[in-house]
Amino acid sequence: IRAKKKGVRYINRDLNRQWTPENVARINNAKEENLDEEDLEIKELLEVVHHEIETYQPERLIFLDLHTTTAFGGIFSIPQETEESIRIAVELHAPVIRGMLKGIKGTTLHFFNNDNFEPDTVAVTFESGQHDEQLSVNRAIAALTNCLRTVGCVKESHVENRHDSILIEYSKGLPKIAELVTTHSIAPDDNFEMAPNYKNFQPVKKGEILARDKNGNVVAIEDSLILMPLYQKQGDDGFFLIKTLEAF
Repeated sequence: IRAKKKGVRYINRDLNRQWTPENVARINNAKEENLDEEDLEIKELLEVVHHEIETYQPERLIFLDLHTTTAFGGIFSIPQETEESIRIAVELHAPVIRGMLKGIKGTTLHFFNNDNFEPDTVAVTFESGQHDEQLSVNRAIAALTNCLRTVGCVKESHVENRHDSILIEYSKGLPKIAELVTTHSIAPDDNFEMAPNYKNFQPVKKGEILARDKNGNVVAIEDSLILMPLYQKQGDDGFFLIKTLEAF
């Protein structure tokens, strides 16, 4: 929230790379005046979640992490590698990208699980579109509504068909399921600059120049689809490459 008010992705560190047990323990044990903006955000989020758990005493905790991307193109969901997380992701009616947890660290998907929470806990991430696209809000609402239906919080008869149709229509022509090929991680001094006009799920060829950095051209390591090309100044990942899978 603090970064959003300043119009940036983060102030000190990417919030969605800080969800490690060690970092959360450090935050919980520190004095508030010694915490930076992202630390405070984690502390406040966890206080809200634990308050809800204590108040409601749920049988299960379902954590849906809603995101947007800098690039235009398709929507998609990222599950944990568990049957229940994948089931929920599929019902969001967007491409399901598997294997992403191997390519990144410290996300909410790594933290919101049975190791760190008392109720049976499962998490799914949903990417609803480009940051400034107004329809990204509609797609996030549709995904949230479908998630509530899938996990049994609302009856199927109470969910309007438009929530399905919004997501199905935007996912036309995209793979039903895909898997991570590689993550191109970057450091602040890499001088990374993405080549212009790439969109989510755009096909790329092996050897195609995707970006430049201090060492020269950054090329695709194989024929694949590009995901989340970085078109903002902040971030630890330049892009991801994925490949379509035939089935689960």
